[in-house]
Amino acid sequence: MSIPNAAPVLTPEALRAIAHDVLALSRADTMSVFIEHSAVGMARVIAGRVRMQDSGDEIRMSLQTQFGQRATAVFNVSRIDSVGLRQAVHYLDRIARELPGDPTPLAVSVPPRTDLPNTAWRESTAEAFSLARHDAVATLVAPILDAGFTPSAFVGVHARALLYADKAGIVVAGEETDAELVATGWSADGKSAGWAGAAARDWTRLDPADVARRTVEQTSRAANPVAFEPGRRTVILDRPAVAQIVHAMGWAFEAVPTLSGSTPLFNKRTRRPRLGERIIDARLTLRSDPNDPDGGYLPFNRRGYPLIPMTWIERGVHANLAFTTDFAASVGYAPANDPPGSLRLQATSDHALMTVDQMTANCTEGIYVNRFSYVQSAGRDFSVGLLTGVTTGGCYLVRKGVIEKSIKNLRFVDSPWLFLNRVDAIGTAERAAFGYAPWAGRWPIDPTIVPPLVIRDFNFTALADTV
Repeated sequence: MSIPNAAPVLTPEALRAIAHDVLALSRADTMSVFIEHSAVGMARVIAGRVRMQDSGDEIRMSLQTQFGQRATAVFNVSRIDSVGLRQAVHYLDRIARELPGDPTPLAVSVPPRTDLPNTAWRESTAEAFSLARHDAVATLVAPILDAGFTPSAFVGVHARALLYADKAGIVVAGEETDAELVATGWSADGKSAGWAGAAARDWTRLDPADVARRTVEQTSRAANPVAFEPGRRTVILDRPAVAQIVHAMGWAFEAVPTLSGSTPLFNKRTRRPRLGERIIDARLTLRSDPNDPDGGYLPFNRRGYPLIPMTWIERGVHANLAFTTDFAASVGYAPANDPPGSLRLQATSDHALMTVDQMTANCTEGIYVNRFSYVQSAGRDFSVGLLTGVTTGGCYLVRKGVIEKSIKNLRFVDSPWLFLNRVDAIGTAERAAFGYAPWAGRWPIDPTIVPPLVIRDFNFTALADTV
């Protein structure tokens, strides 16, 4: 068994060769193989100094075997070589033979195979693992230093290849890449900061010089912030802030927690999910699509089942929940699909879309928010849908159509399932960056494509003594 070398991850063809050899080793009636090879290259600049440069990859393999009507045996493998794989398969076969009989298995109806193309891989991003990401650090940091600010920055590239194969002859494989640039400028007194970023599957779509320019603009504008009374205010949420909120909403579309009454998408009065009910502004639609030009993802899951485009909210109306294939079969629901692999919130129509500058010019009094330091659930009752977070990287008072001054950061506590019914203006949808975000638990974060929004009566609850 030969495993060819590839950079930064093994090709789908190489994964198919490994899977073919592994399946041939097993004498089980049923066997499936799942392989994931991921690689990350990142650099972090903190307070003007490079604090971390990291490149690494990880291969994970999961084998699942069954003899007749016996229970299924599962084994995770970390040693991907001829000797290790042979030992793993023989061990798994022996264990599977000794397992007791399995109760009558659930008849799973596999969705029709849509054979969607794999559009999430970009060779430019794979090539950026070598030199381009290092060059981008200097391009990000130098203009911020030249402007007299202290820079922090993050540059990350990611590549992943996945494969599912089984003895029934189903083989699906694909690969994806992602890249992100973010930068923060800190004032000399440390009392204000500005942030900007960009993210894309394709490295060539990222412009570090533009990110640096926007960072300098935000940092300059954020100087000398003053305290401003919190309360219910009109707010202009730029794309990074909207993306954080939409990302935090995504879990609610999973069928299991919703049907158990644990998400805002369960109607406690009718004791049913809110399918068919209008839940946000009728001008907004929320979708996921493996072939989204800005946020596509692999069109199959870990078990080889196809993933199809899904509309979660259609013109403000709750349209679908994410039923995995097994769970959908158990309750007789179609279509089956995993939770969102990316999210696109956009206006239903292009009519009267506004830029952030136009939103500002039309605002009598309000607060502009660039992004939040984090967004998370507020309180212990997740079914309420309350979120909380603290503004950061640019928070300004807008009066009579102009940005009047920088204000100190504010905490919000509000529900997007409510305030997305108080939308006054919508912009064009673009992918927003998150950066290296410990609050999200991982990097990269699933692509999130959103518009800027103007929302009335957004609930700011307190001043936050943070920068």
